[in-house]
Amino acid sequence: MLESIATSAQQYFSVVVSASLKYLILAFLTYYVSVVLYGIRWKLVLRGVGRDAPLHELIKAILASIFMNNVTPMSRSGGELLRMAWVSKRANIPTGVSAVSIVYERILETIPIFALFLVGMMYFSSGEPLPFIILGIAGVILVWIKWDAFVRLSLRLFRTPVTDEEMRKITALRSMHSLNMAAVLLSSTVWLLDVVRLKLIALAFGLNLAWSFIAVISIANLLFGLIAFTPGGVGIIEGGLVGTLTYFGIPMALAVSITLLERFVSYVASSLVGLAVLLTSGGVEIWKALRSQ
Repeated sequence: MLESIATSAQQYFSVVVSASLKYLILAFLTYYVSVVLYGIRWKLVLRGVGRDAPLHELIKAILASIFMNNVTPMSRSGGELLRMAWVSKRANIPTGVSAVSIVYERILETIPIFALFLVGMMYFSSGEPLPFIILGIAGVILVWIKWDAFVRLSLRLFRTPVTDEEMRKITALRSMHSLNMAAVLLSSTVWLLDVVRLKLIALAFGLNLAWSFIAVISIANLLFGLIAFTPGGVGIIEGGLVGTLTYFGIPMALAVSITLLERFVSYVASSLVGLAVLLTSGGVEIWKALRSQ
């Protein structure tokens, strides 16, 4: 048995070291471009509720929150509490206002996630895109008509409780059409970059997977992250991704290598960068102040 494990480990290691450096660098680039887009989107939403903060402070708060999410067993809650405390300390924005902006960001993410889900469903169809395009347009119209119900559904999906006052502010943001269009466009770009990153990681091992299949993997990655109860989803996300990839016919060695490289970019490296930001930008004091409240 030990010989078998050693053989497998050697096989996995040989696949990992054979990954293309070019695609790995591009995968990192897509990840951190997404972080900048998150910062721009947050800034737009804050302006929508009458507040503003320097973009570099928002980006640092997001990077530090990624580390906090990865090491605390609270899904995204730990990181989002840090984001609220960060802008409260650095931009004098009340935590209630920043909470509304963060919740609204999550709601806006639901639209590109739905689109990604439709793309993923094309993988299981005959390849005819028209029914999914019609379904997507119908979904957008339904969301617009039933906005309040959509907001409540999104909040339940992301397990985000809000007060009545926060709900009133969130629903009021619906009338800001230019803000919503820009924020949805940014959210869609972020999710597109997420798919591109998975594509690049697969290409790093010589696998040119179909975009619709990558969309399925990206949705599965999201679902594993939502149900994970361990810090950063450690163990659950890795096992889920490997299981999904092998279920669809990817050889075990490559499935493990793709998963390890994806988690290296989105978990290991992002945690180290977030920790560095936390330590060098006064984030530790902000976190201590938050915990003392």
